[in-house]
Amino acid sequence: MSDEVTEELKTQIVEFFKQKGKMMTHRDVAGGLGLDQKLVKKALTELVNAGTLEFTSFGGATFIKLPEA
Repeated sequence: MSDEVTEELKTQIVEFFKQKGKMMTHRDVAGGLGLDQKLVKKALTELVNAGTLEFTSFGGATFIKLPEA
């Protein structure tokens, strides 16, 4: 599998967050979509930098979530 982050991959990740409606780790996303953790982490970082998703810290762990409306 290619290690390129595509717009299609980013869309798939955002839709996964909308479907689940909760905070998740990059491992949750990778496992849920059956993708490589390294690729998912890279895509999540791009989505956070773009403001599409945001990091949040909870109980000493870092999660990713959709921004509050």
